[in-house]
Amino acid sequence: MSNILVIEDEESMGEFMVTMLELEGYKVDLAPDGIEGLDLYNKEHHDLVITDMIMPRKEGFEVCMELLKSHPAPEIIAMSAGFPEYLNFVSALGVKYTFEKPFDVSEFLKSVSQALSRSNKNLN
Repeated sequence: MSNILVIEDEESMGEFMVTMLELEGYKVDLAPDGIEGLDLYNKEHHDLVITDMIMPRKEGFEVCMELLKSHPAPEIIAMSAGFPEYLNFVSALGVKYTFEKPFDVSEFLKSVSQALSRSNKNLN
């Protein structure tokens, strides 16, 4: 079973993400901000990190920058509601999947599946 970390400060969106992903059969951890998200990532293996861009205490682009320094770097999906420049920035850093909120759920889940396939290939 794939393990996904969702970092999302908006409680209702975080709960939606967890429910949606668990219904797809994934194990999901939820962190309310970038600091707690990175702490959780460093304590437990996650195949995929899904992070919001605008959050208190540590912004999503900072989370992406730190995660991309990991060896091997995890697969990351970045999301933002209204700040496409942040998504462009993290794309330039190497984040392959970005979404503006609100997003199409089927497209999002397709990207989750693709990212997890890439993650599994990188582990082998």
